[in-house]
Amino acid sequence: MKKIFLILTTCAIALTSVKAQVAKGNLFVGADLGTTSYRFGTYTYNYPDANVKTEDQNDYSLSLSPRLGVFLTDHLIFGGALALDYSHDKINNSNTTDNLLMNNTVSNQTTFSVGPFVRYYFFGDSPGANLFYIQADVDAGSGSGSTKASTLSTANVSGSSTENINGVFAFKAGGTLGFTHFIKKNIGLDLGIGYLYDYESYSSTLTGETGASGSTSASYKAKIPQNDIFLSAGFHFFVK
Repeated sequence: MKKIFLILTTCAIALTSVKAQVAKGNLFVGADLGTTSYRFGTYTYNYPDANVKTEDQNDYSLSLSPRLGVFLTDHLIFGGALALDYSHDKINNSNTTDNLLMNNTVSNQTTFSVGPFVRYYFFGDSPGANLFYIQADVDAGSGSGSTKASTLSTANVSGSSTENINGVFAFKAGGTLGFTHFIKKNIGLDLGIGYLYDYESYSSTLTGETGASGSTSASYKAKIPQNDIFLSAGFHFFVK
């Protein structure tokens, strides 16, 4: 009987602690670790003309979003987020019969953005240690990037090029369905799945050299809309 009473008392204290943190006027502080990936592999393409192309690819991307919000009610949070998106792509191509034997490319891009978010927690009278939520995010920002490439032709002529990406405008809007697990009374771990609309535009200037004297230059503007399904994780502090 004493053991049962102790267990019930412990559960009651835990629920009271969570409710004390999920309450109107409290602060919501933390960070989301969003689209994070590392991909590598070797791809081989065999063509009917006996040409064989191989491609070694390494891609790395990271999205980090510190957040600060306030509980407008016991369920509803309104706040803002500062997002950092970084991507690194490295591709090495080789061919057996084409004029271009080798093409190695390294690209980097960094984007900063800021915007509001709204989160709503679902629970009845007393929140438990696991709470489901829905969240909506909108942010806009800018950034820059660069790409460097080196080539080698069948005539043993080497070349290089540099692409500078400027005037990046990035816009994102999406929603997340997830849950928060409270590992302590004021610390929650998030896991979620969501949809993201991602639009980016930028201007690019490309300069290159081939052989001893050949040089080229070009410029263009790009508009890139994308639709993404993503998994996210993060941690947050609930401050009274």
